[in-house]
Amino acid sequence: MYGLVNNGIRTFIAERYGEEMWHAICRDAGLDDPNFESMLSYEDKVTHDLVGAICRHLDLTAAEVLEVFGEFWVGFAHETAIGQVMQFQGDTFLERLAGLDEMHDQVRLAMPHLVPPSFEFEEGADGVHRLHYHSHREGLQPMVIGLLKGLSEQTGVGVEVTLVESRADGHDHDVFELRVSTAGDAAGEAA
Repeated sequence: MYGLVNNGIRTFIAERYGEEMWHAICRDAGLDDPNFESMLSYEDKVTHDLVGAICRHLDLTAAEVLEVFGEFWVGFAHETAIGQVMQFQGDTFLERLAGLDEMHDQVRLAMPHLVPPSFEFEEGADGVHRLHYHSHREGLQPMVIGLLKGLSEQTGVGVEVTLVESRADGHDHDVFELRVSTAGDAAGEAA
């Protein structure tokens, strides 16, 4: 994963729990240098080790850590160059979901070694939609749930997210059901 993700984790921990907690987590994760270059690629193991250390220090499950971080990531990324790219993908929650792959394509121009996930959005009736999530990385479904919740908050709608098909259950990808509570956004109006 890119250092930008690890810097997001650092910011999340430092803002909520302080720099000392961040340094303790880094020591627990076996990291000597707690600074990451945002545009450099790091082994996924580094991020997994950080999440594991956060779980131990905060007495949370990995799913809880990833979901909360996913929600935080939306605001954090919004303040970075990636946030500027995200702005061009639409104003509403549904427009942004439909443009996730295009957004990743634009981000890949700046980060050529990025291997992002792929998303396929199915717009449904009555505010119920499906989002197909394809990734070579396993175990990040809770982060996607957090990202969706953070994105819905950022765009001013409510969303209930349910994982309805999982790779863990033998499917070739994950499918999330999204119940959007704002009728105006479901119709494609700006939030």
